Amino acid sequence: MSAWLRTDCLFFTVLGYPMSYIEFFGTLFNFWSVWLVVRKSIWTWPVGTIGAVLFGILFYQVQLYSDLV
Repeated sequence: MSAWLRTDCLFFTVLGYPMSYIEFFGTLFNFWSVWLVVRKSIWTWPVGTIGAVLFGILFYQVQLYSDLV
């Protein structure tokens, strides 16, 4: 697995909360998807799917299996 897809590879810390690369980019893609919805763009679907897949990988790694669905 790529290094930036692991939860132990930290990107930065926000107010004492360590944020991994996968969590940061998943959040970024989800915010971008919401912005595209407001603009009524068709690109919201692929961007939102990427964000959901990134969070699915994150939830699988931290064993939150019920949040994968």
